[in-house]
Amino acid sequence: MRRRIQLVRATSLGLIGIACILVSGCRSPGSSAIPEARADEPVRGDGRAVVVELFTSEGCSSCPPADAVLADLATDRRVLALSFHVDYWDELGWPDPFSSPDNTARQRAYASAFRARGLYTPQLVVGGIDGFAGTDRGQAQADIESALAKPPQVKLSPQAHASDDGWVAVEPHVVGAPAGAVVNVALVQRTATSQVRAGENGGRTLRHVDVVRAFTTSPAGASGPVRVKLPAGLRRQDAEIIAFVQAPGGGGTGMPILGAARADLGS
Repeated sequence: MRRRIQLVRATSLGLIGIACILVSGCRSPGSSAIPEARADEPVRGDGRAVVVELFTSEGCSSCPPADAVLADLATDRRVLALSFHVDYWDELGWPDPFSSPDNTARQRAYASAFRARGLYTPQLVVGGIDGFAGTDRGQAQADIESALAKPPQVKLSPQAHASDDGWVAVEPHVVGAPAGAVVNVALVQRTATSQVRAGENGGRTLRHVDVVRAFTTSPAGASGPVRVKLPAGLRRQDAEIIAFVQAPGGGGTGMPILGAARADLGS
């Protein structure tokens, strides 16, 4: 199984255009589990956290197993999961209600940073520096363990303030960001369920975690809050903010994430 997964990983990023990767979501033989941290436990005081991004779509039949992998990884509170639903599957039978061209643009930015020639789903990106097939649980665990073994290069303590008009002002409180770094602020819906009526997943009930509903980027040294809009119908208590500082990257090495943290929106 390890050999098959590594083969897919080595060839998938060279695809031209859009491809759907189908691999097993089983743990690679010999891979070790992430040290446990229950969802009701606070993030450890040294600020160690790792951002795990999944590029997925309800229109892709290979994506639900990757959604399940992300949900499993996210049970560790040190894993800051982000589920980006891309829009390039929307015309193939099922328009994903969580998809956005902005999400596709973010995946395309990673493709450029990794010097890849195309986009595919599902794709996981861990720490901004490693992209691979979204069902490769073993690779994800290895990357997460490696990231959590290192102290963050940048510290941030985001505070979110939601107003009655639906806007959320986020003060990132960044310390130690290098020149050229940006702060990304994602508003995520903690859980979501969809009844898919058409397309490759027609007739299935799909469940997601940490769905990105709003995302914005600003220079890490900018003054003032970063503002994101709470989508209509999404309650504050069902959402949270994930903020992280990211280097521009390039040279095939991705876009390294230097520090990350979460903030509640309150009730």
